[in-house]
Amino acid sequence: MLRTKLFQGFVLLVLFFSLLSALFGIRVIQQRVIAEAQTRVTLDLSSAWALFGSKLHEIEVVVRLAANKEAVLDMCQAADWQNADVAGRLERLRLAFNLDFLDVLDADGRVALRTTPPYARGDLKISDPAVAAALRGEARSCVALLPRAELEREAEGLADRAFLELEATPRSRPSPRRIETRGMAMVAAVPVRQGSQIVGIVYGGLLLNRNHELVDRIRDVVFKNEEYRGAPVGTATMFLGDARIATTVRLKNGNRALGTRVSKEVADRVLDNGLPWIGDAFVVDQWYLSAYEPIRDGRDLIVGMLYVGILKKPFQEYARAIVTRYVYVSLLAVAVALALAFVIANRLSMPIHRLVEASNRFADGERTPPLPLDRSCHETEMLIRAFNDMTATLAEREDRLKALNRSYMETLGFVSHELKSPVATMMNYVFLLREGKLGPLTEKQAKAVKAIDSNCNRLVEMARHYLNLSRIENHDLQPVRTRVDVRRDVLQPLLHAMEADLEARRLRVFNEVAEDVALEADMNMVREVFENLVSNAVKYGREGGSLRLRAAAENGSVRFFVWNDGLGIPADKLGSLFQKFVRLNDTEAARRQKGTGLGLFIAKSIVEAHGGEISASSRAGEWVEFTFTLPRFTGTNQEQPNAKTTG
Repeated sequence: MLRTKLFQGFVLLVLFFSLLSALFGIRVIQQRVIAEAQTRVTLDLSSAWALFGSKLHEIEVVVRLAANKEAVLDMCQAADWQNADVAGRLERLRLAFNLDFLDVLDADGRVALRTTPPYARGDLKISDPAVAAALRGEARSCVALLPRAELEREAEGLADRAFLELEATPRSRPSPRRIETRGMAMVAAVPVRQGSQIVGIVYGGLLLNRNHELVDRIRDVVFKNEEYRGAPVGTATMFLGDARIATTVRLKNGNRALGTRVSKEVADRVLDNGLPWIGDAFVVDQWYLSAYEPIRDGRDLIVGMLYVGILKKPFQEYARAIVTRYVYVSLLAVAVALALAFVIANRLSMPIHRLVEASNRFADGERTPPLPLDRSCHETEMLIRAFNDMTATLAEREDRLKALNRSYMETLGFVSHELKSPVATMMNYVFLLREGKLGPLTEKQAKAVKAIDSNCNRLVEMARHYLNLSRIENHDLQPVRTRVDVRRDVLQPLLHAMEADLEARRLRVFNEVAEDVALEADMNMVREVFENLVSNAVKYGREGGSLRLRAAAENGSVRFFVWNDGLGIPADKLGSLFQKFVRLNDTEAARRQKGTGLGLFIAKSIVEAHGGEISASSRAGEWVEFTFTLPRFTGTNQEQPNAKTTG
């Protein structure tokens, strides 16, 4: 049905584009949400670096403040390294600004004064990039790695603060190291000048190992204490190598994840290649949207990483919530689109449906009133208007044709009927002449009489065929059903009447129809069917060939087979064999035979009038066989046709 097909087409289009839109929309939403979050993380890393740099600058300012004190200058000029007053002032300054150590070095870069226990002195620091810069007259702050021994000299407890046991961490790269003893510190060195002469250096720093104040400040400033299910959304970490030395990331037991290690892919990119990592990263036990960048020391060597990240789950849930709303809206839109599609399909198909119904009724012979015009579509309106004009024209033409055909059939029937009497008289006189009842004939006269007899038979056949055609066209072919014993009532008289023609063609006849085969049919019509088929076999069969007649019982019917060998019928001609006025002229033998082309059409009409069917099969150049069915006689106390035929 057109409406169903249109609706199905609309449904497929709507569903296809809806699915495409949904997939694209969901993907865009998810990517956009995560991308926005990742952009935020990237900006957060910039903020973290600003806080990191601010702290480093603050240390340099404190160290510069100490270097500019008059008392420090005097001490350095006099090399009065045991000056307790200066040491006390520097210690108070260190404590005020939360530095872990604050030292005074001589002009050679050797430690002359430490303000914190164990007050170690005499070690040379010229390998420190900040100290080396100060010796050149430059103030310098940077990140430095301090070995355990140096940490022990700087202040009591620093070495213990720096010490970390490295934890086995999922997705981290393998490493034989189990502990970390080094410290990563922010350090600054400022020269103490007397004019252009450097008389000393003030050196101070802050150990980053376990310095949770800095990472907590980064988290609080950057992420503003945002939480997700009771846990902070954002995290910040400072790494020494690939190990966390200060972090806001927590383990499941609530402890800070100190000593845990970064994932292998991040370490490979950031530590080994010096490139930033922006994207998803597995942090201890969860996925974070992360940003990592390398931390470089005063020699520009990568010594660690600075990290900020936010939990991925909140953004995934946010994306899912948006997607869910998007899906609901899309489903509503699809439902509305499908409803509109149904209305449109119904509106478009209804006029076409009415057209189809009207055309089917018209094809069945029913006169249909003009269809109402559909104003919804100009093309449909034009189609209905054209259909109404066509049906009116065809109806008028059909009436004229019926009148002409009726007149033609009446004339044909009248002429055929009127021919029967004079032709019968002619055939009687021909019989008398041929049998010598009116005197002996010369050879030429006998030949002429034979030609007259042949043409009279042809006239009789033509008259019979045209009379039958007239009855068929006027729907007057009504069988008068009686019991017909086929072999006795039809075949034996028919074969006897055609004996001369059979002998002339030297055809061998095998009549295998049993004596007990009886039909409930019109005997004259049955004879007409067999006469047409046997006549065709005589005309078109192979001279000296065979003609075989058989019968077989079927459900309530008898199937007859008329077979003869000969040139056969081409396969492409079998379909048109039973149409009116069809004659096969493919061979010279066929073209020599004269006929009306109505025999098989009449046979088919008679068989179908009895409720049977007829068909033909052939093997070109070898044989042809006609098969048809007629109703079996089923009267009581009567023998049924035997399926086994005898010769």
